[in-house]
Amino acid sequence: MRMSRAGDMAGRPAERTPFGWAALAAALAMTASTSAIAQAQVTAPPPAEQSENVLLEADEIINDDAAQTITAQGDVQVRYQGRTMRADRLIYNLTTGAIHAVGDVQIALEDGSVTYAEEIDADEAMNVGAARELRARIGDGGTLAARAAVRHGEGESELRNVIYTSCPICTTSDRPPTWSLRARRAVQNRDTRTISYQGAVLEVVGVPLLYFPFIAHPDPSVERSSGLLPPNIGRNRRLGTFYDQPYYWAISPSQDLTASLRLHGNVNPLLGLEYRKRFWSGRVRFDTTMTQEQEFDSDGDRLGEDLFRYSVFGQGAFRINNYWNWGFGVENIYDDEYLRRYDLDGAGERRGPYIGTNTRLISQIYAIGQGLDSYSSIAAVNFQGLRETDTSDVLPLILPFAETERVLNDSVLGGQVRLQANLAALARNDDGVGPFVGNDARLSLSATWRRDMIFGPGMVFSPFAEARGDAFYVETSTNNYDTVTRGLGLAGAEVSWPFMRPGERFDVIIEPVVMAAWASENAEDPRIVNEDSVAFELDDSNLFRPNAAPNYDLWEPGGRVSAGVRATARARTGESASVMVGRRWRETDAVGFDDASNLDGETADWVAAGQIDLGSGFGAEARMRLDDQSFEVRRVDLGVRGQVGRFSATARYLNMDQSLVSDPSDPTEEITANIGLDLARGWRMQFGLTRDLDSDINLRQDIRAIYEDDCTFLEIAYTRSETQRGTIGPDEGLQIRIGLRSLGVLGGS
Repeated sequence: MRMSRAGDMAGRPAERTPFGWAALAAALAMTASTSAIAQAQVTAPPPAEQSENVLLEADEIINDDAAQTITAQGDVQVRYQGRTMRADRLIYNLTTGAIHAVGDVQIALEDGSVTYAEEIDADEAMNVGAARELRARIGDGGTLAARAAVRHGEGESELRNVIYTSCPICTTSDRPPTWSLRARRAVQNRDTRTISYQGAVLEVVGVPLLYFPFIAHPDPSVERSSGLLPPNIGRNRRLGTFYDQPYYWAISPSQDLTASLRLHGNVNPLLGLEYRKRFWSGRVRFDTTMTQEQEFDSDGDRLGEDLFRYSVFGQGAFRINNYWNWGFGVENIYDDEYLRRYDLDGAGERRGPYIGTNTRLISQIYAIGQGLDSYSSIAAVNFQGLRETDTSDVLPLILPFAETERVLNDSVLGGQVRLQANLAALARNDDGVGPFVGNDARLSLSATWRRDMIFGPGMVFSPFAEARGDAFYVETSTNNYDTVTRGLGLAGAEVSWPFMRPGERFDVIIEPVVMAAWASENAEDPRIVNEDSVAFELDDSNLFRPNAAPNYDLWEPGGRVSAGVRATARARTGESASVMVGRRWRETDAVGFDDASNLDGETADWVAAGQIDLGSGFGAEARMRLDDQSFEVRRVDLGVRGQVGRFSATARYLNMDQSLVSDPSDPTEEITANIGLDLARGWRMQFGLTRDLDSDINLRQDIRAIYEDDCTFLEIAYTRSETQRGTIGPDEGLQIRIGLRSLGVLGGS
């Protein structure tokens, strides 16, 4: 007869405890005193000094007093101290405490791992001593199989004729897993949770690919473990053949270190260190490389002095309290071409509120506070320019930049009031060249008011006003400072009148918008240098701003009117399309606004934007700037995406007048395209291109073949760049990356 199942017991035995099994035998003797056979579920009552129970279920249970054995047959299940064993037949020896299980044996441990075998010898705590035709599921993603397994000491087992994979095993077909490690001998250590192989072969779809005399890896249940990581092997013109070997050190549960040594055929080695640590209030990360070498060009030819060169990138973020957080970001390299010379990453990543680029690095320390009705921040920022034209005399040290804003909860005249304060202090070497000379500082205090009202046939009337005071402390010549103050103000209103036409399939909304404002004049002073509004443009995103100047140094004086119309169509099925067009008129010209800003005259160029979203199949967006008189296109930024079946593509086209480009070296006409094609069985192809149509060169092009499934990632990529910057010119490379789940990524270029 089959009895109902019992719940698992918790806990791992600290030592050999056969009392539960002995009590089970005593219970069997009492329930079957006249017969040697019982068909039942038996729970052994524990003695006074033992609280663990043995729960045994089977179709047939035999207690052999003469042989001192308990034999269970037919759908056997044993539960003991959180472990569960299932088998067709089980024999327990009361004298030796040994368990012999035969037929579809399963042992489930407390950590979730499951072992399968045809035959197992174990102790009374279900620790396997020997097994035949062993199969084990380790963690969430590992499967281990062996012809035989023998336990050597506590927590260590020797495996014979073993195979390991993290790929799903298909039991209904003969198709092998995508990849597997096969070896004659392996050792599984449960204490360190590692598996080491001797004479291992990496097979891909059953085909031998790589031979390893020795290889070891943590089992998939381990989140982190010290040891060698897969190397990075490759070759290019500058470095020659190179080999990069990283080592991972799990220092503690809250910190780790990755050290790598990259050997090159053409130049000296490169040492890399990456350190990470978590604290109760935040985390830090540092990534640095260093070498002793001369500069070298695209062909690896050395030039210049033999110097110590380095790169340092670091970041930290910490919580102070419910309002304040603080952090820092570090970005510094020895020379402008260091990263490109050694093919290193790190530039352009977010390490704080201010983000650097590939041509300008930013180091910063900051604190940010944010609540429901207020925002505050303070930061010190330093720049390192990587362009040939960048000099330390022009790039400032910002010490500090601070701002705070608060929204008053009580309305004023039915509207909302915002109070703002902004402080900026800049320091640079005084070389007496150009407009940016020496040190200067600015403090601005402002208050803005705005109210939104609906009247008449759905018209929205929004009056607004702003009052601001600025104080500048400017170094007009070496060690000579002037104080400049000014009071500014503006007032105006924005009026919009949305019209909506609902339909059965889609809704249409058309909204004319007009903004008119007047601002105080005589804000210009030759001693005030525009530091914070150097590069900006009036477009569709800020057309209706009362003051088009984005920050504080510039001020748009006099009267101005912006007018435009927005139209949107939304389908019931989710598709949408929108368009916006508008223009700005001004009473007078203003000092400091150039042609690139679109505010240099009394009439601005027309600005327009459009967007179409038809779901995953097609989408497009465009932004344009048209000449105010001839309607000639002066700038266009067009993006499009599409997907048809297995084919997908994205493209972006940019074209602008040379007069609108801030850096003469930047392209004025450029196209970027990416094309993808999904092939069969996890394969896909990708092609990418970025082309400078002015110079008729490819800034970057690449073609990739990618395979990906649940346990494997393979990428073969060819890349080429025709750009020239400093001593580093056109370059091309072939990259191969292989990622095996639970083993790591083997990559090269």
